[in-house]
Amino acid sequence: LHHIMIMNRPVLVASLILQLLVGSCHALNVLVVGGSGRVGGSTVRWLQTLSDRKQDPVSIAVGGRRHEAYQSAIRNKVIPSRGVEFLPMDIDGDASMLKRTLQKWKTSCAGDDDNGCLVVHTAGPFQGRRNPTLLSSCLDLSIPYVDVCDEWELAETSKLDLDQKAKDAGIPAIVSCGIWPGVSALMAAQGVAQLKKESFPSSSEEDINIETIDYSFFTAGTGNAGPTIVSATFLLLATPAITFFNGKRKDIEPWTEMREVDFGKNLGNKPVWLLDNPDVPTTALYVTKGQKSPNCSSRFGTAPLFWNYLFGAMKALPISLLYNRDAMQNFSLFSEPIIRFVDKLVGATNAMRVDVTATNGGGEKKKVTMRIAHPDLEQCVGLATAAFALEVATSVGCKEGAATVPPGVWFPVELGEEARENILRVAEEDSFVYELGRDFQ
Repeated sequence: LHHIMIMNRPVLVASLILQLLVGSCHALNVLVVGGSGRVGGSTVRWLQTLSDRKQDPVSIAVGGRRHEAYQSAIRNKVIPSRGVEFLPMDIDGDASMLKRTLQKWKTSCAGDDDNGCLVVHTAGPFQGRRNPTLLSSCLDLSIPYVDVCDEWELAETSKLDLDQKAKDAGIPAIVSCGIWPGVSALMAAQGVAQLKKESFPSSSEEDINIETIDYSFFTAGTGNAGPTIVSATFLLLATPAITFFNGKRKDIEPWTEMREVDFGKNLGNKPVWLLDNPDVPTTALYVTKGQKSPNCSSRFGTAPLFWNYLFGAMKALPISLLYNRDAMQNFSLFSEPIIRFVDKLVGATNAMRVDVTATNGGGEKKKVTMRIAHPDLEQCVGLATAAFALEVATSVGCKEGAATVPPGVWFPVELGEEARENILRVAEEDSFVYELGRDFQ
């Protein structure tokens, strides 16, 4: 018997090591709410891709109201046909039912492990929503959270009402992430950091004032992102564009004050118009805390050029109609064949440019320009959202001070340098323009 045990010792040791590895390698369980849509589906695919590259196991479920939409997403290859389950849920329905649904999902996939789950909210449009019910429910259940909210009032409520709750629970959450808003705010933060640390060698950071931050975006057609993007744009046409001027918020009529902006290689100059974007208030209020808010605005343009004039004409509709989420979503769905036809003609390019200017105590001015462009909005928004999500996931359970995203509710512009650079590095994939400053003018 002793001889047999000695002969089998390598096998026993190998078996023990394998058990230890399996036991320590828990799968990350991600619930992508709205994952049957174009943005959510892209997020699902990139979560799988990025996790597979790192050989990190991930289990994904798609949350939504209609199983038919989930099946359609599989048929159309929006989400993989295997390895993605469906969870019926209604985030705009009864809050207590929503919380019970989340609790059952968490228990079924992670048991008592508080570090094994993450919720990603991609179910737009967010315009018209005022209560961050899903975020609040996640915090009650100790589930980390990210969303792609592009509605400032909802994002602000999430921050003001739930930040301390998240800190007390020890749970990290990021709101208004994705490509824009999201990566765009990281570009602005990167520009601010470069100007403060590198542009004025003889000046201290305290003597450098950020004067202006200008966001500009261009998307060809819908960027393959589908009718939800179109309905969100219609809703934004009923929303005053938040800007900051001389340290104060100033709301301006949307789709006005056109500018020509150079988006770089293969794109050149494009016309862009004022459009509301939560990057503006989050940047103005949080990137230079303790100092005067910089002048800040955001503009957007699309192709073909006719679409821009159509958006301008849509402003003539009653605001009550433009701001009706159901009506705008139904109109977008009705228009989908035309939208898809135009998308095939003009492509799906997404381009972002952020210009940041600063002055030192002597009145000297410097400017830095950031540009990122991808060939397909649907792909890059999913890539960016997955990058934010996985950055949060890696922060869960870390010792105090070790997490790149600490407990709390954060805007992208508030993230520290390590998290910012990690996400920007991921966002570089498939880009054909990737210029992150350091050419001070």
